[in-house]
Amino acid sequence: MKTINRRAFIKTAVAGGILGAAGPTRSAFGLGYPIGDKSKEDIGSSIEALLQGKSDAKIKSIESFTDKEANNLSFVRVVTEDGTEGWGQMAPFNADISAIVLHRNVAPLVIGKDPYDFGGISDLVRDRNLKYPWSYVCRALSGLDTALWDLRGKQENKSICELLGGTPGAIPVYGSSMSRKITAEEEARRMVALRESHGFRAFKIRIGSEAGHNQDAWPGRTEEIVPTVRKALGEDVGLMVDANSCYTIEKAIEVGKMLEKNKVIHFEEPCPYWEFEWASKVNKALKVPVTGGEQNNDPAQWQRILNAKAYDIIQPDVCYLGGLTRTLRVVAMAHKAKVPVVPHSANLSLVTVFALHLMGAIPNAGPHVEYTIESNPWTRELYQPVLKVRDGKVAVPNNPGWGVVLNKTWLENAQHQITA
Repeated sequence: MKTINRRAFIKTAVAGGILGAAGPTRSAFGLGYPIGDKSKEDIGSSIEALLQGKSDAKIKSIESFTDKEANNLSFVRVVTEDGTEGWGQMAPFNADISAIVLHRNVAPLVIGKDPYDFGGISDLVRDRNLKYPWSYVCRALSGLDTALWDLRGKQENKSICELLGGTPGAIPVYGSSMSRKITAEEEARRMVALRESHGFRAFKIRIGSEAGHNQDAWPGRTEEIVPTVRKALGEDVGLMVDANSCYTIEKAIEVGKMLEKNKVIHFEEPCPYWEFEWASKVNKALKVPVTGGEQNNDPAQWQRILNAKAYDIIQPDVCYLGGLTRTLRVVAMAHKAKVPVVPHSANLSLVTVFALHLMGAIPNAGPHVEYTIESNPWTRELYQPVLKVRDGKVAVPNNPGWGVVLNKTWLENAQHQITA
């Protein structure tokens, strides 16, 4: 039987120095009590009320701006009849495909609609794409939905964090490694350096291999890198691992026991994400908290995952899931189940900005935000102000909407499409 519950995980995180000083005020929807509070009040109705807003303006046009060379990114601009505009982003990678889906399957449905009707628009796009479910429709919808939220923030002169009831401030982040090519010694060295230079109080490393059928990146790497990094960082720094759907139930439990010995505080996606029942069995067998969910883009499936108690912390991705609207609905489900949320934000495009605003407001926010330590050329100079880690924290951009301005030169060089 599991002996480390969600409340104990937060306590462990605090003891390990992850949380640091108080961050933003998390009083979303006027319900700022922490997860595990005895109150039975449900934030779901408050979220749905927020998602059914009304505006005097109507959506006039929807545009996409897509990276011509690598097709890594596509930004979306929504303009209303009164000239107000909002900017969002579709999920990274294969962005040209997402742009096609946006203009063919999504944008024509919502021209002339109320831009504040987040829930109605999200549901309409889902319903009218009955034969084309999930991935690329959700990726395209995320660009539209996040642009609509930005538009409302600008119209009301509030950041998204404030629209959700929070107060922008600095949020603790953990340094997230994306590499399985790096050796144990190299990974340990760079994490120690980042701890000293940026004040990170937690890091995440990769173990196993992506959808790896129990195979490691190379023989023995997982068993070497975990104790090596733990020893280098010391026990006052949180250590997390991500298996990216690598293991069967039996192997995940075996690896999990090793993680427990090395005081790992977060075992991410131990089993194939579509086999969430496997994760549930692993979760019951281990003390180390099991986390996951970044790939799941269907709120109905999320409810099944929560019912199965597959994860101690859930990690929805705003861009994979179909935008902030659908993410908030999953947040409400998790809050009702008393499960914390730490969004997946594995690169420094707008997805990390989205995660910061969300985590600055929701009452069941986990202890930190994911922040990549990789230097990706395609995310450089995308927007201002640039996110910076100071003393292990990153400030929520506090200007209206998402609080950032996209690089004009980048947009001028992008492939432009418009639906009006």
